[in-house]
Amino acid sequence: MSLRINLNSAALQSSRVLRSNDDMVTRSIERLSSGYKINRAADNPAGLAISEALRAQIGGLKQAISNTQDAVNMVKTAEGALTEVHSLLRSMRDLAVHALNTGAVDSTQLAADQAQIRSAIEALNRIADTTAFGGRKLLNGSAGVQAQVTAGLTNGQFISGTTATKSGTYTITINTAATQRTVVGAAAYTAANGAIVINNVSVALTASDTAATAVAKINAVSDQTGVTASQASGVITLKSVAYGSNAKIDVSYSGSVTQTNFFGGAPTVTAGVDVVASFTGGTVNASNITGSGRTWTGPANSDLAGAVFYLNGAAASTLDVVVTQGSLQFQVGSEVGQTASVNVSGTAANKLGVGVTGLETSATSVADIDVTTTAGARDAVKLIDKAISQVSTLRGDLGAVQKNVFESAINSLSIAVENISASESSIRDTDIAAEISEFTKAQILMNSSIAMLAQANQAPQALLQLLR
Repeated sequence: MSLRINLNSAALQSSRVLRSNDDMVTRSIERLSSGYKINRAADNPAGLAISEALRAQIGGLKQAISNTQDAVNMVKTAEGALTEVHSLLRSMRDLAVHALNTGAVDSTQLAADQAQIRSAIEALNRIADTTAFGGRKLLNGSAGVQAQVTAGLTNGQFISGTTATKSGTYTITINTAATQRTVVGAAAYTAANGAIVINNVSVALTASDTAATAVAKINAVSDQTGVTASQASGVITLKSVAYGSNAKIDVSYSGSVTQTNFFGGAPTVTAGVDVVASFTGGTVNASNITGSGRTWTGPANSDLAGAVFYLNGAAASTLDVVVTQGSLQFQVGSEVGQTASVNVSGTAANKLGVGVTGLETSATSVADIDVTTTAGARDAVKLIDKAISQVSTLRGDLGAVQKNVFESAINSLSIAVENISASESSIRDTDIAAEISEFTKAQILMNSSIAMLAQANQAPQALLQLLR
């Protein structure tokens, strides 16, 4: 080989190789100590991009599992409350059946049965009002089907519907306006001491009351009775607040007050008339969804078959009703749109048993049950049976959602996390066995480079021998 004083090419080459081998050892130590074979973008730009995308997906899947578990817990909360609702309804049915045993029970026992039923009704309402998950009410009807009138109208009307419920706006034409139930006196009012009982609410009257005074007393409790009063020339007229055939005015008397002195004889009773309405897709005609004002709530996952609306409008007018699902939404996937919903209908007493036909009394729901009469007890059994069926259906729906949607989603999400995590690991994590082999190789090469650099640095000493 040629020898030069100003250039030691062997030393330069050995030094370059040593630096390269030192970098290999350093990188290998980094990969072994961190557990990652990609510690910076320069290590594997494409691999880093894929790994970060997979990490984001894994994080979303894990959060989706947590979300879905929350949904399961919500269903368990609602189902637990519904279990108690079922228990209360069964107890109420037992009491109603006991009240039918007219050959062995007297009025005192019937009153005691009714008191227990009223207590159970209060418990039903309390459960519906207080059952919540994460601050969201579950059984008050806010998570079921809802409808709202969008047109600004004036007169309260009764309407009902039979079309399938999909979220959207439905235009309804009122063909015949609804009417209220009325009870019109036969002659002028005559004062007496006692009380008139309207829809189970007692209004005390005295011998000094005029017709105007009696009307004022009745109107003072109209929010409890659902009935308003008016008078003309001493003749009193009672009118239901509600419209339609389900509107009720039950009147009884106590003390010296009788039908003769209050209404001046047998009054004229006119039943309320349901509105006749129509819209594309069906005819509006039955009862199930209930409410007041401008918003109504109905059974979860139901159609509008049997819906009862208190709408505003006169005959020949047209209005829009917006129907929405007030369901509880849960994000059960890692991507936008991967959601599941749960609809839970209300279980307050006035929402249970609605829609029963062929009743002997004016009761329309469990809230109206009165077993102090034989007819009332018979109706109570029918209403409670319908309510039990409603709650059973709701519990069944919730159980199906829990098992077939939420628990299934948790299982599939968990499998996805396992598989995607394995894919991400193969891209980013260090293969320890392979890396140890590379580390050993790099160490040997570095030691060899050090030895050869030392040898190359000895080469200039040969020039000194030639110069002597």
